[in-house]
Amino acid sequence: MQAAWDLGHTLFFAIATLWLYGLIKKRVAHHSWIRLFLFFSLVVLGCGMLVEFLQGYTTGGRSPDMMDVLRNQLGCMLAFACCIRPHRNDTPPMVAWLFSGAALVLLVIAAWPLARAVIDEQLAIRQFPVLADFETPFEQYRWVNTQQMRTETVLVRHGKKAMRVQLSTAKFSGIALFFFPGNWQGYRSLHCSIYNPRSTALSLNFRIHDARHKQHGSEFSDRFNKQVTLHQGWNDLAIDLDKVRNAPRGRPMDMGHIEGFGLFVVQQAKPMEIILDHIALAR
Repeated sequence: MQAAWDLGHTLFFAIATLWLYGLIKKRVAHHSWIRLFLFFSLVVLGCGMLVEFLQGYTTGGRSPDMMDVLRNQLGCMLAFACCIRPHRNDTPPMVAWLFSGAALVLLVIAAWPLARAVIDEQLAIRQFPVLADFETPFEQYRWVNTQQMRTETVLVRHGKKAMRVQLSTAKFSGIALFFFPGNWQGYRSLHCSIYNPRSTALSLNFRIHDARHKQHGSEFSDRFNKQVTLHQGWNDLAIDLDKVRNAPRGRPMDMGHIEGFGLFVVQQAKPMEIILDHIALAR
């Protein structure tokens, strides 16, 4: 749904471009097709930049995204490529064909995250109760902060692949799994394997929250929090889901709608890496 929503920018501005063109078509009939496209591109760019700027002042948790601006521009481009055709003597046919081809290529690129999400969502349903084992191509995109992750094929606990996670010296540094089947009812524990390359122990924090967490202000006391000590080498960990269920203060965790699982370290003296493998539920 998030990927589809992102692509909605393209659809909206394609329709908006056609609507605006319909309003002023008679007034701009004497203008060249290329000049019209440049004019509409500037209008869409201005509107897109304004919307992203205003989002920085909203309280709904939204933030500016320049990729949305590019998706807006693609919508304008598609409107011209598919519906607003140049006059016969207005633009050379080769230019029009190249323009349409470029628009199609950009549309395929823009639609790829949606196609990838659909494919991986089906894989995640088939893999469940395994949440992430990093054996399939797109599992990395189930996580946020994917720039901190890269595939590991040597130090592996299960299967042929694991995930190497880069941790920084920021106050809180880690990754979070956000796209996965959220119905954990009927399961008793969550298991994962983590490799600590250091000769000294490392304190790692886990957090789990449900879909109601935001309604309670995303408070620390309204989620499951646990700190574990990782010794050198592989650590096979298990989290009791009864403790997860009873973690929020004043209410039970909604185990049928788990929304996030994260792990992080606090204020490390120097950057380091850990290796993560085989996150799965067990009955």
